[in-house]
Amino acid sequence: MKKRIVYISGSRADFGRIMCLLNLLDKSDEFNLEIIVTGMHLSMEFGNTTKEIERHFHINEKVDALLSGDSASAMAKSFGIAVIGISQALERIKPDMVILLGDRGEMLAGAIAAKHQNILISHIGGGDKSGSIDDKIRDAITVFSDFHFVANRKTLNRVLSLGAKAENSFIVGAPDLDVIRQKEYTPIKELRNKYHIDPDKPLVLVSYHPVTNEELKNAKNMNILCESLLEMEVPCIITYPNADAGGRQMIDILNKYKNNKYFSIYPHISYTDYLGLMSIATAICGNSSAGIIEAPSFQLPTVNIGSRQKERLRAINVIDVCELKDEIIKALNIAIYDKKYRENLKECVNPYGNGMTSEYIYSHLKKFFNRDAN
Repeated sequence: MKKRIVYISGSRADFGRIMCLLNLLDKSDEFNLEIIVTGMHLSMEFGNTTKEIERHFHINEKVDALLSGDSASAMAKSFGIAVIGISQALERIKPDMVILLGDRGEMLAGAIAAKHQNILISHIGGGDKSGSIDDKIRDAITVFSDFHFVANRKTLNRVLSLGAKAENSFIVGAPDLDVIRQKEYTPIKELRNKYHIDPDKPLVLVSYHPVTNEELKNAKNMNILCESLLEMEVPCIITYPNADAGGRQMIDILNKYKNNKYFSIYPHISYTDYLGLMSIATAICGNSSAGIIEAPSFQLPTVNIGSRQKERLRAINVIDVCELKDEIIKALNIAIYDKKYRENLKECVNPYGNGMTSEYIYSHLKKFFNRDAN
Protein backbone atom coordinates (compact mmCIF):
# COMPACT_ATOMS: atom_id res chain seq x y z
CA MET A 1 0.00 0.00 0.00
CA LYS A 2 1.09 3.57 -0.63
CA LYS A 3 2.34 5.45 2.40
CA ARG A 4 0.26 8.46 3.33
CA ILE A 5 2.30 11.63 3.81
CA VAL A 6 0.86 14.93 5.05
CA TYR A 7 2.37 18.33 4.42
CA ILE A 8 1.20 21.22 6.62
CA SER A 9 1.37 24.68 5.03
CA GLY A 10 0.82 27.91 6.95
CA SER A 11 1.90 30.62 4.53
CA ARG A 12 2.75 31.52 0.95
CA ALA A 13 6.44 31.35 1.86
CA ASP A 14 6.65 27.71 2.93
CA PHE A 15 4.38 26.47 0.14
CA GLY A 16 6.48 28.02 -2.61
CA ARG A 17 9.66 26.57 -1.18
CA ILE A 18 8.30 23.02 -0.89
CA MET A 19 6.53 22.79 -4.27
CA CYS A 20 9.15 20.66 -6.02
CA LEU A 21 9.08 18.02 -3.29
CA LEU A 22 5.27 18.07 -3.22
CA ASN A 23 5.25 17.47 -6.98
CA LEU A 24 7.49 14.42 -6.56
CA LEU A 25 5.30 13.01 -3.80
CA ASP A 26 2.08 13.76 -5.66
CA LYS A 27 3.23 11.88 -8.78
CA SER A 28 4.78 9.01 -6.85
CA ASP A 29 3.71 5.37 -7.07
CA GLU A 30 4.80 4.91 -3.46
CA PHE A 31 3.20 7.82 -1.62
CA ASN A 32 -0.17 9.50 -1.27
CA LEU A 33 0.25 13.22 -0.64
CA GLU A 34 -2.29 14.98 1.56
CA ILE A 35 -2.19 18.68 2.40
CA ILE A 36 -3.41 20.59 5.44
CA VAL A 37 -3.53 24.39 5.08
CA THR A 38 -3.80 26.85 7.94
CA GLY A 39 -2.55 30.26 9.08
CA MET A 40 -2.17 33.08 6.56
CA HIS A 41 -3.43 30.93 3.68
CA LEU A 42 -7.02 31.26 4.91
CA SER A 43 -6.95 35.01 5.51
CA MET A 44 -8.42 37.41 2.96
CA GLU A 45 -6.20 40.09 4.53
CA PHE A 46 -3.12 38.24 3.24
CA GLY A 47 -4.48 37.27 -0.16
CA ASN A 48 -6.44 34.03 0.56
CA THR A 49 -3.56 32.05 -0.89
CA THR A 50 -5.35 28.69 -0.76
CA LYS A 51 -6.19 29.47 -4.38
CA GLU A 52 -2.51 29.28 -5.27
CA ILE A 53 -2.22 25.82 -3.72
CA GLU A 54 -5.41 24.58 -5.39
CA ARG A 55 -3.96 25.39 -8.81
CA HIS A 56 -1.45 22.60 -8.18
CA PHE A 57 -2.76 20.20 -5.51
CA HIS A 58 -5.85 18.99 -3.72
CA ILE A 59 -6.27 20.41 -0.21
CA ASN A 60 -7.48 17.74 2.20
CA GLU A 61 -8.05 19.84 5.31
CA LYS A 62 -8.37 23.55 6.13
CA VAL A 63 -7.64 24.64 9.69
CA ASP A 64 -8.70 28.25 10.29
CA ALA A 65 -6.51 29.33 13.20
CA LEU A 66 -5.28 32.88 12.55
CA LEU A 67 -6.76 35.49 14.87
CA SER A 68 -6.94 39.04 13.56
CA GLY A 69 -5.15 40.60 16.52
CA ASP A 70 -1.75 42.24 16.15
CA SER A 71 -0.19 41.23 19.45
CA ALA A 72 2.09 38.54 20.82
CA SER A 73 -0.91 37.25 22.78
CA ALA A 74 -2.89 36.85 19.55
CA MET A 75 0.01 34.85 18.07
CA ALA A 76 -0.01 32.51 21.08
CA LYS A 77 -3.79 32.08 20.93
CA SER A 78 -3.62 31.33 17.20
CA PHE A 79 -0.99 28.71 17.94
CA GLY A 80 -3.29 27.02 20.45
CA ILE A 81 -6.16 26.95 17.97
CA ALA A 82 -3.82 25.48 15.34
CA VAL A 83 -2.79 22.64 17.68
CA ILE A 84 -6.44 21.68 18.20
CA GLY A 85 -7.43 21.97 14.53
CA ILE A 86 -4.38 20.15 13.15
CA SER A 87 -4.81 17.40 15.77
CA GLN A 88 -8.37 16.83 14.56
CA ALA A 89 -7.27 16.85 10.91
CA LEU A 90 -4.50 14.30 11.54
CA GLU A 91 -6.92 12.10 13.45
CA ARG A 92 -9.12 11.97 10.37
CA ILE A 93 -6.30 11.46 7.84
CA LYS A 94 -4.21 8.99 9.88
CA PRO A 95 -0.95 9.58 7.95
CA ASP A 96 2.25 7.57 8.12
CA MET A 97 4.36 10.73 8.24
CA VAL A 98 4.03 14.49 8.55
CA ILE A 99 6.49 16.79 6.76
CA LEU A 100 7.22 20.21 8.26
CA LEU A 101 9.31 23.03 6.82
CA GLY A 102 11.09 25.78 8.68
CA ASP A 103 10.26 27.68 11.80
CA ARG A 104 6.75 29.10 11.92
CA GLY A 105 4.26 28.48 14.69
CA GLU A 106 1.95 26.46 12.45
CA MET A 107 4.75 23.95 11.92
CA LEU A 108 5.36 23.61 15.65
CA ALA A 109 1.62 23.12 16.15
CA GLY A 110 1.82 20.32 13.58
CA ALA A 111 4.78 18.76 15.36
CA ILE A 112 2.97 18.71 18.70
CA ALA A 113 -0.21 17.33 17.17
CA ALA A 114 1.61 14.63 15.20
CA LYS A 115 3.91 13.46 17.98
CA HIS A 116 1.01 13.05 20.43
CA GLN A 117 -0.57 10.71 17.87
CA ASN A 118 2.67 8.76 17.36
CA ILE A 119 3.00 9.94 13.76
CA LEU A 120 6.50 10.13 12.27
CA ILE A 121 7.77 13.66 11.59
CA SER A 122 10.27 14.84 8.97
CA HIS A 123 11.59 18.36 9.48
CA ILE A 124 13.20 20.36 6.68
CA GLY A 125 15.39 23.33 7.55
CA GLY A 126 16.36 22.56 11.12
CA GLY A 127 19.60 23.76 12.69
CA ASP A 128 19.51 27.30 11.29
CA LYS A 129 20.05 30.27 13.58
CA SER A 130 18.53 33.59 12.65
CA GLY A 131 18.64 35.36 16.00
CA SER A 132 14.92 35.72 16.79
CA ILE A 133 12.12 33.72 18.43
CA ASP A 134 12.13 31.67 15.21
CA ASP A 135 15.21 29.90 16.61
CA LYS A 136 13.26 28.57 19.58
CA ILE A 137 10.38 27.42 17.39
CA ARG A 138 12.74 25.79 14.88
CA ASP A 139 14.68 24.02 17.63
CA ALA A 140 11.46 22.81 19.27
CA ILE A 141 10.36 21.27 15.96
CA THR A 142 13.75 19.57 15.72
CA VAL A 143 13.27 18.01 19.15
CA PHE A 144 9.84 16.66 18.17
CA SER A 145 11.01 15.31 14.79
CA ASP A 146 12.24 11.85 13.78
CA PHE A 147 14.00 12.75 10.51
CA HIS A 148 16.02 15.87 9.77
CA PHE A 149 16.82 17.33 6.34
CA VAL A 150 19.25 20.21 6.78
CA ALA A 151 21.03 22.69 4.54
CA ASN A 152 24.71 22.28 5.40
CA ARG A 153 27.31 20.92 7.82
CA LYS A 154 26.79 23.76 10.30
CA THR A 155 23.05 23.09 10.59
CA LEU A 156 23.65 19.34 10.81
CA ASN A 157 25.90 19.86 13.82
CA ARG A 158 23.22 21.95 15.52
CA VAL A 159 20.42 19.38 15.09
CA LEU A 160 22.75 16.67 16.37
CA SER A 161 23.50 18.83 19.43
CA LEU A 162 19.74 18.98 20.05
CA GLY A 163 19.51 15.20 20.21
CA ALA A 164 18.76 14.22 16.61
CA LYS A 165 19.95 10.75 15.63
CA ALA A 166 22.87 10.85 13.18
CA GLU A 167 21.44 7.97 11.10
CA ASN A 168 18.23 9.98 10.55
CA SER A 169 19.87 13.34 9.78
CA PHE A 170 20.87 14.32 6.25
CA ILE A 171 22.54 17.27 4.52
CA VAL A 172 20.36 18.01 1.48
CA GLY A 173 20.56 21.79 0.95
CA ALA A 174 17.60 24.19 1.06
CA PRO A 175 14.50 23.34 -1.03
CA ASP A 176 14.17 27.04 -1.87
CA LEU A 177 16.84 26.58 -4.56
CA ASP A 178 15.09 23.76 -6.44
CA VAL A 179 12.65 26.06 -8.24
CA ILE A 180 15.55 28.35 -9.15
CA ARG A 181 17.62 25.49 -10.60
CA GLN A 182 14.66 24.27 -12.65
CA LYS A 183 13.83 27.86 -13.71
CA GLU A 184 10.18 27.23 -12.86
CA TYR A 185 9.49 30.86 -12.12
CA THR A 186 7.45 33.41 -14.04
CA PRO A 187 9.00 34.61 -17.35
CA ILE A 188 10.47 38.09 -17.44
CA LYS A 189 8.13 39.43 -20.15
CA GLU A 190 5.08 38.36 -18.18
CA LEU A 191 6.44 39.95 -15.01
CA ARG A 192 7.17 43.25 -16.71
CA ASN A 193 3.60 43.45 -17.99
CA LYS A 194 2.00 42.27 -14.75
CA TYR A 195 3.98 44.54 -12.41
CA HIS A 196 4.48 47.46 -14.85
CA ILE A 197 8.27 47.25 -14.69
CA ASP A 198 10.43 49.65 -16.70
CA PRO A 199 13.51 47.63 -17.79
CA ASP A 200 15.57 50.82 -18.07
CA LYS A 201 15.22 51.70 -14.38
CA PRO A 202 16.60 50.03 -11.24
CA LEU A 203 14.16 47.83 -9.33
CA VAL A 204 14.26 47.13 -5.59
CA LEU A 205 12.29 44.20 -4.20
CA VAL A 206 11.27 44.87 -0.59
CA SER A 207 10.13 42.35 2.04
CA TYR A 208 10.26 43.55 5.64
CA HIS A 209 8.67 41.50 8.43
CA PRO A 210 8.03 42.05 12.15
CA VAL A 211 10.73 41.12 14.62
CA THR A 212 8.63 39.44 17.29
CA ASN A 213 10.88 40.35 20.21
CA GLU A 214 10.93 44.01 19.10
CA GLU A 215 7.17 44.44 18.86
CA LEU A 216 7.09 48.13 19.84
CA LYS A 217 9.68 49.09 17.20
CA ASN A 218 8.23 47.38 14.13
CA ALA A 219 6.00 50.21 12.88
CA LYS A 220 8.72 52.81 13.52
CA ASN A 221 11.27 50.73 11.62
CA MET A 222 8.89 50.23 8.69
CA ASN A 223 8.50 54.00 8.47
CA ILE A 224 12.30 54.45 8.51
CA LEU A 225 12.62 51.93 5.68
CA CYS A 226 9.93 53.63 3.57
CA GLU A 227 11.52 57.05 4.03
CA SER A 228 14.92 55.61 3.08
CA LEU A 229 13.51 54.05 -0.08
CA LEU A 230 11.79 57.29 -1.05
CA GLU A 231 15.10 59.16 -0.95
CA MET A 232 16.53 56.65 -3.45
CA GLU A 233 13.84 57.60 -5.99
CA VAL A 234 13.84 54.16 -7.63
CA PRO A 235 10.87 51.86 -8.33
CA CYS A 236 10.14 49.46 -5.45
CA ILE A 237 7.90 46.39 -5.38
CA ILE A 238 6.90 45.89 -1.75
CA THR A 239 5.13 42.89 -0.19
CA TYR A 240 3.08 42.96 2.98
CA PRO A 241 4.82 41.76 6.14
CA ASN A 242 3.68 38.45 7.59
CA ALA A 243 1.05 37.98 10.28
CA ASP A 244 3.37 37.96 13.29
CA ALA A 245 2.90 40.41 16.15
CA GLY A 246 3.27 43.97 14.88
CA GLY A 247 2.69 43.06 11.24
CA ARG A 248 -0.63 44.85 10.89
CA GLN A 249 0.83 48.06 12.32
CA MET A 250 3.51 47.79 9.64
CA ILE A 251 0.83 47.33 6.99
CA ASP A 252 -0.85 50.53 8.23
CA ILE A 253 2.45 52.37 7.72
CA LEU A 254 2.83 50.91 4.22
CA ASN A 255 -0.68 51.96 3.25
CA LYS A 256 0.21 55.59 3.96
CA TYR A 257 2.60 55.35 0.99
CA LYS A 258 0.33 53.44 -1.38
CA ASN A 259 -0.16 56.40 -3.73
CA ASN A 260 3.54 57.18 -3.98
CA LYS A 261 4.81 56.92 -7.57
CA TYR A 262 7.85 54.85 -6.59
CA PHE A 263 6.01 52.22 -4.55
CA SER A 264 3.96 49.27 -5.80
CA ILE A 265 2.55 47.48 -2.72
CA TYR A 266 1.11 43.96 -2.80
CA PRO A 267 -0.56 41.91 -0.03
CA HIS A 268 0.69 38.75 -1.73
CA ILE A 269 3.03 37.80 -4.55
CA SER A 270 3.20 34.14 -5.56
CA TYR A 271 6.51 32.38 -5.00
CA THR A 272 7.06 31.81 -8.73
CA ASP A 273 6.46 35.53 -9.38
CA TYR A 274 8.70 36.45 -6.46
CA LEU A 275 11.59 34.36 -7.76
CA GLY A 276 11.06 35.79 -11.22
CA LEU A 277 11.22 39.30 -9.76
CA MET A 278 14.45 38.38 -7.97
CA SER A 279 15.90 37.32 -11.31
CA ILE A 280 15.42 40.84 -12.74
CA ALA A 281 15.64 43.04 -9.62
CA THR A 282 18.63 45.29 -9.02
CA ALA A 283 18.59 44.59 -5.28
CA ILE A 284 16.45 43.10 -2.51
CA CYS A 285 15.94 44.98 0.74
CA GLY A 286 14.39 44.13 4.12
CA ASN A 287 14.79 41.23 6.53
CA SER A 288 13.35 38.25 4.68
CA SER A 289 15.26 34.98 4.51
CA ALA A 290 14.87 35.25 0.72
CA GLY A 291 17.70 37.76 0.72
CA ILE A 292 19.92 35.27 2.53
CA ILE A 293 18.93 31.92 1.00
CA GLU A 294 17.59 32.52 -2.53
CA ALA A 295 19.26 35.80 -3.52
CA PRO A 296 22.82 34.38 -3.80
CA SER A 297 21.64 32.09 -6.61
CA PHE A 298 20.79 35.20 -8.63
CA GLN A 299 23.97 37.09 -7.58
CA LEU A 300 21.46 39.61 -6.24
CA PRO A 301 22.62 42.22 -3.70
CA THR A 302 20.76 42.04 -0.38
CA VAL A 303 20.43 44.96 2.02
CA ASN A 304 19.57 43.07 5.19
CA ILE A 305 18.10 45.27 7.93
CA GLY A 306 18.20 44.61 11.65
CA SER A 307 18.41 41.47 13.76
CA ARG A 308 15.86 39.09 12.22
CA GLN A 309 18.47 37.13 10.21
CA LYS A 310 21.56 38.09 12.21
CA GLU A 311 22.89 34.57 12.86
CA ARG A 312 22.01 32.92 9.56
CA LEU A 313 24.84 31.74 7.29
CA ARG A 314 25.59 34.32 4.58
CA ALA A 315 27.05 34.57 1.10
CA ILE A 316 28.95 37.64 -0.12
CA ASN A 317 25.81 39.29 -1.51
CA VAL A 318 24.56 40.43 1.93
CA ILE A 319 25.09 43.96 3.26
CA ASP A 320 23.99 44.14 6.91
CA VAL A 321 22.69 47.42 8.33
CA CYS A 322 20.88 48.71 11.41
CA GLU A 323 17.43 50.31 11.29
CA LEU A 324 18.94 53.73 10.57
CA LYS A 325 18.06 55.83 7.55
CA ASP A 326 21.63 56.86 6.71
CA GLU A 327 22.87 53.24 6.88
CA ILE A 328 20.05 51.93 4.70
CA ILE A 329 20.56 54.61 2.05
CA LYS A 330 24.33 54.07 2.00
CA ALA A 331 23.88 50.32 1.57
CA LEU A 332 21.27 50.75 -1.18
CA ASN A 333 23.60 53.05 -3.09
CA ILE A 334 26.31 50.38 -2.94
CA ALA A 335 23.90 47.60 -3.91
CA ILE A 336 22.40 49.50 -6.86
CA TYR A 337 25.17 51.70 -8.19
CA ASP A 338 28.60 50.39 -7.07
CA LYS A 339 29.94 48.70 -10.22
CA LYS A 340 32.90 47.05 -8.50
CA TYR A 341 30.68 45.57 -5.78
CA ARG A 342 28.20 44.25 -8.33
CA GLU A 343 30.99 42.81 -10.47
CA ASN A 344 32.32 40.89 -7.46
CA LEU A 345 28.93 39.23 -7.03
CA LYS A 346 29.52 37.24 -10.20
CA GLU A 347 31.67 35.02 -7.96
CA CYS A 348 28.88 34.60 -5.39
CA VAL A 349 28.38 30.97 -4.27
CA ASN A 350 25.19 29.95 -2.52
CA PRO A 351 25.97 28.11 0.76
CA TYR A 352 22.49 26.51 0.83
CA GLY A 353 22.94 23.75 -1.72
CA ASN A 354 22.74 22.92 -5.41
CA GLY A 355 19.00 22.90 -6.12
CA MET A 356 18.60 19.11 -5.82
CA THR A 357 17.10 19.10 -2.31
CA SER A 358 13.72 17.65 -3.25
CA GLU A 359 15.27 14.71 -5.07
CA TYR A 360 17.53 13.98 -2.09
CA ILE A 361 14.67 14.08 0.41
CA TYR A 362 12.43 11.94 -1.79
CA SER A 363 15.19 9.34 -2.11
CA HIS A 364 15.70 9.19 1.67
CA LEU A 365 11.97 8.81 2.28
CA LYS A 366 11.77 5.94 -0.21
CA LYS A 367 14.73 4.18 1.41
CA PHE A 368 13.24 4.51 4.87
CA PHE A 369 9.79 3.16 4.00
CA ASN A 370 11.25 0.36 1.87
CA ARG A 371 13.57 -0.59 4.71
CA ASP A 372 10.68 -0.43 7.16
CA ALA A 373 8.56 -2.69 4.93
CA ASN A 374 11.33 -5.31 4.87
